[in-house]
Amino acid sequence: MGMLCPKCGRETDTLGKFCQWCGEDIVTDPETPVAIIEEVEVPDVGVYAGLGRRLVAFVVDFVLILLFDLVAAFVLGLTRGVQNLYFYAVQHVPVSSLTPEGTSIALFGSIIASYGVLLIIIPWFYFAGFESSRSQATPGKLLMRIVVTDLEGNKPSFARVTLRHFAKIISALVLFLGFLMIGLTRNRQGLHDRIAGCLVLLQE
Repeated sequence: MGMLCPKCGRETDTLGKFCQWCGEDIVTDPETPVAIIEEVEVPDVGVYAGLGRRLVAFVVDFVLILLFDLVAAFVLGLTRGVQNLYFYAVQHVPVSSLTPEGTSIALFGSIIASYGVLLIIIPWFYFAGFESSRSQATPGKLLMRIVVTDLEGNKPSFARVTLRHFAKIISALVLFLGFLMIGLTRNRQGLHDRIAGCLVLLQE
């Protein structure tokens, strides 16, 4: 702990007579209050969930997302777009044979629409929807008894967990080191958790 110099405003040693920065006399009357700088304690928000528990939760959620994708592909008619990419990129089928319009715009439109829904929209609403709900957890996380919170241990907003979800791309791009950080940091935060200001805690 220290006190603030009345002249330069910097923290200085309370044991000395003069400021170690500007030389100002800092001896004060015993009854004069002294400005004390104290460290801010981080609130105890709970027990942090480890890498193993979170990995199992992710595997469960990944399987469920695949099932949602499968249902959506048939219900929304997205299978055609999925097939078009395979026929065009692997089988080298002419563009004119893949869509009724026979144009590149129709072909790539069907591919982008299908994969956009299956790989972006459904996973986004799955994670952000469940983690910002009252349960604060996806089905996989509920199974492993863990929840997502903000840094104060409160329920995160949809915007916050949306940021967390898409920040996982960054965690993956750096050779998955962003995910390995979960097992190396004190509060078990991955890079995506830090970017979004989130914690993953054991459920009470």
